[in-house]
Amino acid sequence: MSAEPIQSHAHQGESVVWRPARSLEILGPGLVRTERVILRALREADEAAYLEMIQESREHLDRWAPLHHPQEDDLAMFRRQLTLARVGDAGGTAWRRVAALDDGTLVGGFNLNAITRGLNFEADANWWLRASLTGRGLASEAVGAMLDFAFADLPHGLGLHRVSCGIVPGNEPSERLARRVGFHRLSGVTSHLQVGGRWERHDVYVASAPLPSLG
Repeated sequence: MSAEPIQSHAHQGESVVWRPARSLEILGPGLVRTERVILRALREADEAAYLEMIQESREHLDRWAPLHHPQEDDLAMFRRQLTLARVGDAGGTAWRRVAALDDGTLVGGFNLNAITRGLNFEADANWWLRASLTGRGLASEAVGAMLDFAFADLPHGLGLHRVSCGIVPGNEPSERLARRVGFHRLSGVTSHLQVGGRWERHDVYVASAPLPSLG
């Protein structure tokens, strides 16, 4: 697999890291296909399949990526996720997607939040995977495609310069995945993020758009 160098535009002295080159197909506004999954907006018609995925994965998610607010049931959480996706798309403030296999099986959630377009075009990323589908490389494939879409020039992608994510120390699968797709940890930088109604310390990882070609 080929690779291309990337470098953060926001922190001087950071070393060049290598992001694997990946193939993805952009089928329409915010619709991305990889070899095995398609990333698309959440739909009302997904309710039953989404709730089945959440019920299967609840213990797994509550440990590393809690989706529920305190005292929130699965249906209320689904409706809130649906609203967040619609509001994010309408205002250009987020790009929140579910991934699905070709047979329609939902794989997980892959999100770009807090999209800002100031001196730098940036976003915060998070992701989670269905418990029964871990260990197959699907999360790496989907997160890699999300990054490539984030960095692709407008109007085909989001034209972002930098994507950050927070990972709870000790979440080794997410740490490995982040490095695999091109994130690198900012040494000594942490952030406290609220997840599932509690505040937890996260290590901060960043990925940046490819440097412009000089040719």
